[in-house]
Amino acid sequence: MPKYFVIHPIDKKIIKAMVNLPPEKNQLFKQLKASYTSDADWVRSWAVPEQEKLYCEWDAKNPEAIREIFDKLEGPKIEIEAIYELHVLEGEDYKEKLVSEAIQ
Repeated sequence: MPKYFVIHPIDKKIIKAMVNLPPEKNQLFKQLKASYTSDADWVRSWAVPEQEKLYCEWDAKNPEAIREIFDKLEGPKIEIEAIYELHVLEGEDYKEKLVSEAIQ
């Protein structure tokens, strides 16, 4: 299933409050995880208060599957600024090759 990066503009004060909440009290993230479907699943988020952005990683069939989840959320609507397909490059994948080349 493809990965997607979803960008949300969120006020700095809200982001700071959000990151200080324990997981069991963070209603937004609890709703996102509970909204899992076979077409879309929230993986993790990065909060950047200085940019007033929340960057979220999703596994999803397509961007529309992610939008459908946000359309169904209770409470204030969360704006989606952009959705980009994401290709993950893991540093660990390259570390082993560099170590073995150094030994030779």
